[in-house]
Amino acid sequence: MNKSLSLTVNGKAHQVLVSDRTQLAEVLRDHLDLTGTHLGCEQGVCGACTVMVDGRPTRSCITFAQSVDGARIETIEGYANDSVMDKIRDAFSRHHALQCGFCTPGMLATSRDILARFPSPTETTIRHELSGNLCRCTGYQGIVRAIADVGAQIASEAPTPIAAQPPKPAFAPFEPEFAVAAAVPRLQPKGSVQADGNWTVVERAITLPHSATKVWALFSDIERVADCVPGANLAEVNGENFTGAVAIAFGPIKAQFGGTGTFEANDAEQSGFLAGQGSDKRGGSNVKGELHFALTPQAGQDATDVAVRFRFQIQGMLAQFNRPELVTGFVDFLLEKLIANCNAVLSGGTASASHKIGFFALSWAVLKSIFRRRKS
Repeated sequence: MNKSLSLTVNGKAHQVLVSDRTQLAEVLRDHLDLTGTHLGCEQGVCGACTVMVDGRPTRSCITFAQSVDGARIETIEGYANDSVMDKIRDAFSRHHALQCGFCTPGMLATSRDILARFPSPTETTIRHELSGNLCRCTGYQGIVRAIADVGAQIASEAPTPIAAQPPKPAFAPFEPEFAVAAAVPRLQPKGSVQADGNWTVVERAITLPHSATKVWALFSDIERVADCVPGANLAEVNGENFTGAVAIAFGPIKAQFGGTGTFEANDAEQSGFLAGQGSDKRGGSNVKGELHFALTPQAGQDATDVAVRFRFQIQGMLAQFNRPELVTGFVDFLLEKLIANCNAVLSGGTASASHKIGFFALSWAVLKSIFRRRKS
């Protein structure tokens, strides 16, 4: 569901309509055309997407836009009248602190923040504070020298320190997600992966620790199930037909599949069928798939077995997912997340928000799949 979002970006008020899963970086780039904010890893690691949110450096690629409703945002385009940023840019040029320039917007924002908190930082301080920004070109030497140069300029010419960021709020304890997940019985997907002409066919059997009646109430509702699928965003449901999108990020390959599908649910047999197709316009990949599932209550137990049969075709850049080890790893990863989310919903909680099917988690799932295949 889309919601209205109010932001003040570079001193200008904006009102945009976005979904709950939309990231701040997407709002800046796609809605406001502020493409100086770069997207690199999209995992909050490289720092290329760093912007200032209410005076604090923030990874815009992992920040939900709705979480900063009403905030004051500064991007690289917003430093036109900032004398300190002018000095930083000049120093970056003189000390050859950039090459390809992809990391530079995040580097400049972080450098500005460093100099706000440490008017005359030492090399050790600079290197420590820059550890959250990655550069694959320069070796960091020129970047460190540039920041130290500006720090020395500020110390020699300005008795008035530049504006520091607001004090940080006290740390609020939280319940880590893995601690909650540990209480859920370990669910081991079982089945096979095989080729059927141009189709890849995956069969899995999973178990949910809830009654069949409760599980069917969830599985027969396409909108509720879509909320449990990592990377999925259901746009519209019209009877048995629906439209939506799924986002995938696997290393340098990033895809946003948008498409249509149909969903059928058989209440008497507690089984369902879903068929869909979609395309990624940016990467040129196309996917077509069919999903069958059937529920079987476990005798004498408050648990339900779910048999899943999924077959699909992929064309284009993502066709490499047809390799058995990748398919197995991908399916197991997706099922693990889906089952955890379904269990959370069935237990009275909510599904964990997942914007994209990410590189690191998916890579680890693939590696585990390869190890299991070699051991068997």
